[in-house]
Order: sequence, then C-alpha cells, then structure tokens
Amino acid sequence: MNEEKLKRREELRQKNKRKTSILPIIFTVILAIAIAALSFFYYMTTPVDKNNNNDVRIEVKENYGSAKIAQELKSKGLIKNETVFKIYTRINSNSGFYIGNFNLKPSMSLAQIIKELTSKDNARTGKTFSVIEGDSILKISKNLESTKLSSEEFLEKVNDADFIKKLQAQFPELITDEVYGKNIKYALEGYLYPAVYNIDDNETVESLITKMVQAANDKIVPLYKNTNKNWNINGKKTQISIHKYITMASILEKESTKTDENKLIASVFLNRLAKGMKLQTDPSANYAADKLTGAPTQKELTEDSPYNTYTTVGLPPGPIASTSTISFEALNNAEKTDYLYFLHATKDGKGYFSKTYAEHEELAKKHRRIYPFWKLIKKRLIKIWYVPLLLDKPVKGVLFCVIALNFN
Repeated sequence: MNEEKLKRREELRQKNKRKTSILPIIFTVILAIAIAALSFFYYMTTPVDKNNNNDVRIEVKENYGSAKIAQELKSKGLIKNETVFKIYTRINSNSGFYIGNFNLKPSMSLAQIIKELTSKDNARTGKTFSVIEGDSILKISKNLESTKLSSEEFLEKVNDADFIKKLQAQFPELITDEVYGKNIKYALEGYLYPAVYNIDDNETVESLITKMVQAANDKIVPLYKNTNKNWNINGKKTQISIHKYITMASILEKESTKTDENKLIASVFLNRLAKGMKLQTDPSANYAADKLTGAPTQKELTEDSPYNTYTTVGLPPGPIASTSTISFEALNNAEKTDYLYFLHATKDGKGYFSKTYAEHEELAKKHRRIYPFWKLIKKRLIKIWYVPLLLDKPVKGVLFCVIALNFN
C-alpha cells in the first residue's frame, strides 16, 4: 500500500515538474509575440518617408470620422496602415479632429499627423491657390484673377522696393541685392515657391506673397548650402550666388522632361556655361516676349533681350519661373558628361543627348516628331529646284515636300 502511495506521489511530482518546465517556454513565446506585435505597431507609426518634406494637402470635412480620415491619409501616402491609425487615435488623442485643410508631410510620424489634425490652430479654411512648378509671375498673376485678390496689385507688389526690403530683412539668406538688378523684369521671380496656399478671408496680396517667399526660404536655402557653389563659367571657377543658383534651376525646371533625365539636362547647361556658349533655351525666349504658352517664333528667338539666351551669352538677369525641389536637386547632382545638346519632345518620349551639333541634327531628323521646315531647307533635303513646283502647283509642291520629309 505504501509502495503504491509512493509510486503515485512520484508520478504527480514528475507531472508537476513537466508543467513547471513548460511554463518558461510558454512565457518566452508570449513575450516574443508581444515584442513582435509592439515592434510592428511602432513601425506602423513611423514616417512613410522620413526624407520627403513636400506638403500634401488633406481636407477634413464635417462628416469625417477616424475611418474616413485614415482612408484619406493612406490614399495620399501619409500613413502606412489605416487600422493602426484608428487604434493609435483612440489611445493617444485627447481631442477630436478639426474641420478644414491641413498641410501634412510624408516625413511626419503618426503622432505628428494626429497632433496636426487635432490642433485648431493648424486647421485652414477658405479657398486654396496653387502655384505650379514652372509658373512665371505673369502666369501666377493671371491665375490669381480667380480669387478675391487683385492680380494688378500682385504685379505691383513683386516689384515694390519697400515691400521687398521687408522680405529681405526677414529672409536675408534668400533675397539678396541682386533682385534689384536694372534688367530684372520681376524682382521676386523665382522666389515664390510652387505649392498650394490657403487664402483665408483676411488674406492680402502681401501676406500671400510672404507665405510663398517663406516656403522658398525653407526649401531653397538648405539646397543652396548643400551644393557646390563653384561653377566653371567661361573656363574660370566662379563663386555663384543664390540668385544665379535659382536662375539656373528655373531654366532647368522649364526644360525638364522626365525626372531621370534632369541631371543630364543640367549637365548640358553647365557644360555650355563652362565653354562660354549661349544656353539657347526656348523658355527664355518665351519669357523675354511675355509668352506663356507655345513654342517661340523665329522673331522671338532673335529678339534682343537680356533674358533671351539665344541672343545673350550666359545666364539671364534672373529666374524665369517658380522652381520645384526636384530641379534644384538635379542641379546639385548634375551628371559629369561632355554633352552640349539635348533633344526632347521626340516620337518615343525619350531624351537624346549629344556632344556635337552634327550629332544633334542627326538625332533630330531621326527622333523628333516634326522636323522644322527651315532645317529641311538648311540641310538641303528640299533642293532649290523644288521651288518652281511649289510656285506653279502649290498642292503638289506641298505633298512633294511632305514625302521628302518622311523619306529623309
């Protein structure tokens, strides 16, 4: 009997021992799962792109709850997970979301985004006004006609010396005395950063321009500080000012095609500067002629203006457009090449780069959508004996020229 009791006791001891030995394993597994879950949750609260500081506008309407806001944020690339946003909101937010427009950034964490959305001071109501990359001051003024602000007053303010001196005192690293140059068309051209701006009921032309310059200061000054300020101009190393930096970037902005080609286009313009060549960029001729759309005419290309880089060597007196961060970064990281020419608006949508004018002409014949008629004459593709045919039988003459164009 005693032996049976002892045996039973031993079995119970062994059983309890096995249970005891399993507990640490179970605890370890639970701890590992908890750590993994917390790590995942933490990761989901970190910025989508910590290096992207571009503003993204989101509108919170009256009937928006956390689910709808989460959906909007996710669709605009501001958060990683909608469910995590809703959970995090319940845990961390002590107040509701405000109605209005908010400027958020992909570099913001979930905590920062929620802080913005639950702050009354950050909610922006009223109409918005967009400055698009590549817009000139003349274009911005025309677009301003759709708002309550005066486009005429806007054009006056961008050249108002007293107002600009106030801005210069507020943003001394951005606005230098170069904006007062005698050939400058609009003093603040290039200094109004492309973005979406809110126009409240108490908005004025001065306050709107100040916001635009503030944005330019925040974006452009750091990029200028990080670039190589010593450029080769006419074979000499030259220290370039922020004004010249913005001027070159504005040309690149107007000539840019695909983002992956911008660094090559930048190299073309820098190489031309180094050799003392004319930049010969169509947007500069358009700017000189106050032309907002379309290609420049032959007359406009030959117009004697300090802004026309077909007739003037080097950079124009100032910028010709508002410029995006992408163009400044392309200029900062321009490729090292020997290219002096580039061709875009081609049949296949690609850019083609060449070292000589002869190569450029051959590429133009092969890839450009419509090869300019005057170049056909220059290259003797339409010979002099075509002229009588054009004069005698115009219809047949034109058809013959079209055939010549397609077979050369």
